Amino acid sequence: MNEQTTTKPRPQVATRAAGQTGPCARCHTSTCRYGVGGNPLCEACKVARRAQYEG
Repeated sequence: MNEQTTTKPRPQVATRAAGQTGPCARCHTSTCRYGVGGNPLCEACKVARRAQYEG
């Protein structure tokens, strides 16, 4: 029997419209702030904020 190798799809760079991006409220790096999936914090700051409340 032949085993098929599975490959993970390449991660795609998320492209956002210019009106959906803005600075992170905490560290001021560019992030998706508006629209679907928007958040005032970038991923790194969200993780740090979550860790602050977990313990």
